[in-house]
Amino acid sequence: METVYPQGAVTAFPQRLRQNGSVLKLCGILALLAACLPSNAAQVTIIDSGSTNVPGMTMKLERSGRAAMVERKDGSKQRVKLLKETCNRLLEDLKQAGPLKDLPASHCMKSASFGKSVFVEYKGVRSPDLSCPQTDPRAAALKKDVEELLGAVKGPNTLRHY
Repeated sequence: METVYPQGAVTAFPQRLRQNGSVLKLCGILALLAACLPSNAAQVTIIDSGSTNVPGMTMKLERSGRAAMVERKDGSKQRVKLLKETCNRLLEDLKQAGPLKDLPASHCMKSASFGKSVFVEYKGVRSPDLSCPQTDPRAAALKKDVEELLGAVKGPNTLRHY
């Protein structure tokens, strides 16, 4: 069935919107709302490379600081609730650390098959490997936070799935 419009109605309506700027105003309002509303997009990513016997994972903390999406190397995903205090401490330690690219890299011996690497990505910048012993207090604080969060995800009693 074909819809029939009065002559000029289809072309006049968009032209009127363009003339008075309503479309631009609406787009501007929507963009402003999107910028002001809280987002659940990840702001911190923890990467555990895993090893031969232990599968790796990527944990993306949501801006709320209460949940994370965990994706394991086998492709499985799960959303978990985390302790807000631990997440807040990680965020505070990230702010105190300054740009992650400026943290000194610590190196250590690792087995070719059992060694793993652990990184934090924040604001698009990746930290040095945190799996090695850290002498810089900023990196040591981050390592402690990351180990606690990874332990919570790996331990059956400290996370709740939803």
